[in-house]
Amino acid sequence: MDGSPPYRLEIEGLEDSTEHTLNPRSLRGRPWLGIHFECCGAYSRIYRNADGTAYEGRCPHCTAQVRLRVGPGGTDTRFFTAR
Repeated sequence: MDGSPPYRLEIEGLEDSTEHTLNPRSLRGRPWLGIHFECCGAYSRIYRNADGTAYEGRCPHCTAQVRLRVGPGGTDTRFFTAR
């Protein structure tokens, strides 16, 4: 070892007590939907926007956008496929 600090992997969405004290706008408790992006075969969560009007996010590989509106008569489904 060369005396450097150990490698630390930051994974968004995993609970870390220091993250919540350093980042008051953390995603803890924020509503999300699971999306399978067929374009790249990737899975990701998308989160409700600050206005509470839609769930918005991007494919983690090609950055294709997805937006699901929130409205009356919606669905209880939590997982979707983006084509």
